[in-house]
Formats: sequence, C-alpha cells, structure tokens
Amino acid sequence: MTPRNANPPVILALGALDPSGSGGLQADIETAASLGCHCSPIATTLAAAGAGTDTDSSPVNATLLIAQARSVLENMAVAAIKIGFLGSVANAEAVHTIILDYPEIPVVAHPTLMLWDRDDDDQQDFPDAFFSLIVPQVNIGIFSLWEARSISRELDTLATTAQAITSSGCELTLITGTGHERPTFQNSSFNQKGLIQHYQWEQEPPTCHGASSTLGMSTCAYLTHGCTPKMAIGQAQDFTWQTMRASRELGYGTRTPHRFFWADKNIESPQDLPSAKKNH
Repeated sequence: MTPRNANPPVILALGALDPSGSGGLQADIETAASLGCHCSPIATTLAAAGAGTDTDSSPVNATLLIAQARSVLENMAVAAIKIGFLGSVANAEAVHTIILDYPEIPVVAHPTLMLWDRDDDDQQDFPDAFFSLIVPQVNIGIFSLWEARSISRELDTLATTAQAITSSGCELTLITGTGHERPTFQNSSFNQKGLIQHYQWEQEPPTCHGASSTLGMSTCAYLTHGCTPKMAIGQAQDFTWQTMRASRELGYGTRTPHRFFWADKNIESPQDLPSAKKNH
C-alpha cells in the first residue's frame, strides 16, 4: 500500500498585504490553515491602511513578484493558485505569464476592486487588464455584482454580465450580492451554459472586512481536497457564512471574520450562531 502523503495541500496566494490582518494575504493564510492547507503568500501590493474603499496602496515590482511566485512553483507541490488584488497592470501581465506556464494548476480569482485607484497611472486600466489577461485563465472567478459589471463592462442584466465573464474563458463564476430583498441575501453561480444555482440565506450577514478573501481562499482549499468546482463554491460559502456570523470587532469600525470559529471554546457549536441557509 502506498503511504498517504501527510503534507497539507499547498496554495499559492497572490494578493495585498493588509496591515489590519483582516483581509488580503493574512485572511488567505488563516483560511488555508483553518481548512487544512498551507498558504504560500506573495505580496502584490502594500496597502497603506487596513480597511476602507479609498485606501492608498503601492504595487510591488513585477520582476520581484515573478521571481517569488516561480520560486514557490518550482520548489513546492502547488495544488491551487488564488489571485486577489494585483496592484497594477504590470502585475496583472506578470501573473498572466505565470499561470500560462502552469495550466494544470486550478486558479481561483477575485479582483478586490475596493482597492482599485482609478486615478493612479499604474492602476487606471486594471479592470480591463484583469478581464483580458486573468479571467480567461481562471477556473473559478468570484466577483461582487459591481466588480463583475466593472470588469466586463456589461451593465444590462445579471445573466448577461455573467455570460460576458464565462464566455471569456472563465469556467465558473460566483457573483455575490445578486439579491437584497431583505431579510434574504443571495449569491449566484454561472457557467457557460447559464445559471447553475442561486444561494439564498434568510438573513444578510454582518459586513466584514476580509470576507471576500475568505471566500476565495476557502474555495481554493475545498478544490485541493477533491471537491468539484460546484461543490467547492457551495462549501466555501457555508464556511465563509459561519466565519462572518462569528465575526469580531477588532478595529477600523468594521468586523473581522472568525476563521477559526470551530476551535473557539466560547462558541459551543455552529448552531449557536444565528440564521440559516436555503438553496434554491
């Protein structure tokens, strides 16, 4: 009998370094560890503050980014790649060249446009670069409805926005916040054939800084554990939902997902957390 590999799956994460530790690479590291994976983090940009939509950031040098990522890919058994905010068009071009060289490794991407500065010369055309260079190489793309419409420039219906993304080459997309008829909250998944599923909850979770990073990395983690893409996004939403329900106020006037909620002795069980999910 061949001995089972005791090492955790390795996930290469490219994203922003958030000084609050609530989002970006810190969220990736915590989420991966919570779900039995090892995160190899590559900083693509340095954020000046921990939260907010107008946070200044400085992209890292694209040459250094490439060197770090290739170092990991050549020396570790990377099971999946998770892409967050890339910081500049140059970095999007750099990551494009990297993932083209490793087509067998699944890629999960979320653009994190809340960090995008449209007035910055390095970032001005970032949504277009992300759409043309990254999205066609992605297995699962995760977007808020605003992000999906911003990168695809498709402002008509939810279905046409999703179609613009999947027709570019992205195999499956999850668009969050597609329904806000309170108290219901909804996300929706699509492939090239159209709608796969609406995911609805009875109650909208609290707003959390780092929720999208948690969702993206948990999707990666479930993929590395053998889930299909559809199963992975379903499991990842459940996990993210529970981290948000157990979130804590650590600063910046917002809440941080509790990614180790299952190990918190102050929470007797997940059933102690309010609200439930409904799939339709």
